[in-house]
Amino acid sequence: MAFLLGLLTALGYGAGDFLGGLASRRVSALVVACYSQLLVTAPLLMLALLMAGLPGEAALLWGGASGVAMALGLLAYYRGLAEGYMGLVAAVTGVLSALVPLAAGLALGERPGWLSLAGIVAIVVAIALVSGGAREASPRDPDAPVRGADGHGHRGPHPLLGVFDGVLAGVAFGLVFVFLDQASEGSALWPVVMAGGVGGLVLLGVMLLHRPERHMARSTLVLVALAGLLQGLATLAFVVAVRIGLLSVIAVAGALSPAPTALLARFFQAERMSRLQLAGFGFALAGIVLIVLGGAG
Repeated sequence: MAFLLGLLTALGYGAGDFLGGLASRRVSALVVACYSQLLVTAPLLMLALLMAGLPGEAALLWGGASGVAMALGLLAYYRGLAEGYMGLVAAVTGVLSALVPLAAGLALGERPGWLSLAGIVAIVVAIALVSGGAREASPRDPDAPVRGADGHGHRGPHPLLGVFDGVLAGVAFGLVFVFLDQASEGSALWPVVMAGGVGGLVLLGVMLLHRPERHMARSTLVLVALAGLLQGLATLAFVVAVRIGLLSVIAVAGALSPAPTALLARFFQAERMSRLQLAGFGFALAGIVLIVLGGAG
């Protein structure tokens, strides 16, 4: 059950990234990230106040910390995509976002079985292939100006800077999983509310500093709201999952989010898949089977 919730985490984040990516073609990615967090936090806050009572100290502290990590990760990730090789940045980010919570789980004493460990390795390889393969499938001219998180044009690629940002983003995203794992007491809603609210406020501060164009059509606002909703539900699924399963397994499953993003892009945007991405899906399937057979999570 816990591992299934981890896969639902990946599905929610992946679908949210796909919708957020569509919205980012129309307005600054920073605006999309900020609004998606804040729009989903308001209804979740009301729901938490009605159903979950007052939050505990752990939910406030660790949920807020995960929100800060998410915001910093998004800023580094968008900058890396804008200024470096997109596939390389995505691969570095994806792999580290899985390895950081894996290392944390093992350091905290978790010991998945050998089959589960083999499945984890296969999924980490899958994340790298699916993320990195997106570069091969992308039609974008690597020397063309691209719009960064602040809404301004940049000319890429600058590989070393992009990789550095990918490392920062991957570590930050991995810490999101680690911090949420620590919010293990009380209602699962409050860590989600704190993560979205604090992360949204951090991004709002950066947005006010850079002042990107914030006007968007109603259809774009719908995409942003749906992206935030899916990401919020994914966070909730993860919080519930790590309360009944292993962080080292659940977080790696949750880091598979590039896979559903690539599938949605294939079916709804007619984007072709590279051979690396197809191989990545094979590794992902093998990893899932091994973890299920191993009985971890």
